[in-house]
Amino acid sequence: MTRGPKKSNFGGKVLNFHHLVFWVGNAKTASSYFVTRFGFKPLAVREPTDEKPTISYAVTSNKITIIFESPTKPDSEIASSLNTHGDFVKDVAFEVHNLDELVRRAIEGRAEIIKTTTQIEDNDGVLKYAILKTYGENTHTLIDRSRYNGILLPGFVAVEDDPLTAMLPETNLLYIDHVEGNMADGTLEDSVAWYEKNLNMHRFWCVDYSHDLVPYSCINSASVINQDETILLSMNEAAKGLRPSSKASEFVKALGTSGVEHIALYTDDIVNTMQNLKKRGAEIITWPSTYYEIIREKLTKSTVKVAESLTALQENNILIDFDERGYMLQAFTKHVQARPTVFIEILQRRNHRGFGAMNYKWVFEAIERLETAKDIKSDESKTDK
Repeated sequence: MTRGPKKSNFGGKVLNFHHLVFWVGNAKTASSYFVTRFGFKPLAVREPTDEKPTISYAVTSNKITIIFESPTKPDSEIASSLNTHGDFVKDVAFEVHNLDELVRRAIEGRAEIIKTTTQIEDNDGVLKYAILKTYGENTHTLIDRSRYNGILLPGFVAVEDDPLTAMLPETNLLYIDHVEGNMADGTLEDSVAWYEKNLNMHRFWCVDYSHDLVPYSCINSASVINQDETILLSMNEAAKGLRPSSKASEFVKALGTSGVEHIALYTDDIVNTMQNLKKRGAEIITWPSTYYEIIREKLTKSTVKVAESLTALQENNILIDFDERGYMLQAFTKHVQARPTVFIEILQRRNHRGFGAMNYKWVFEAIERLETAKDIKSDESKTDK
């Protein structure tokens, strides 16, 4: 559930996710990985120029667009950032209404403006955009394409489909459900306030926040959503818990700064999607069988009715979080680059607006149960001897 937005005198607003930008060492290879493993289709390419020595490959899946960018000269900003952070999500771009007003308010709010309102054009029309700096090295490109009809952005040229598309099963990844970032210690509330002040967004209050899961998740979390509830951003910072370190602090250490930890992609048939991702060779995180023992026990005491087979969920490493209103299903890939930073979440919702917080607790309990079973088996083995 959400708590309704306060009345705002903002004249502009963010409308939806437009695209994501990864800065990577080899854009051609990285984009091909998303095509072959995750079922994206090649969309367009932008060749480097003397003014912008960057090669850009764009891929798409339904309403999801990702651009992979790599430097073509060693003394570029991208090359320097890659040396420090490895491959990472650099930009989350939004399509917006009334760009000029958003930029004016961002300046008034003392946000760091990387590029103020800029207009570029080609044979497909005129596109306006601006770039704001958010947490870590991340940016948000704000795009007004009301007078632009091109395939993506000026400079991009359409490319042919990959022949493997016709040979491999579809993954049915429909749109970006949310983007989640991990913050440096003590910066979570400031980051939330930044979105409220600069992008006309408000706090998103979901079912997860009714649980005190810090001992298991080791994170504090908050989220923001836009006025039309089409853009959801979640943020975490470290909290003291049962483990010696937090996934948020481990991420920040690996990346070297705050940044995007994962991108959640929505599907309306997660079992089929996960089966086809497996057929494509995507690397999926697996869970102990004891997790599904716990889920079966908890569902017998719940009124929620799960349409999917629990056997199918277990076979495809799909987690489930639920309450009396509904449930959500989620699965995770392994990290998609060398450092343990960014990964992909696949999810499906059935009247549930959380992020799967209870799964932190249930997976923790499942690991404990598995370790206890191993200890008992070990003791029995010693006794037999």
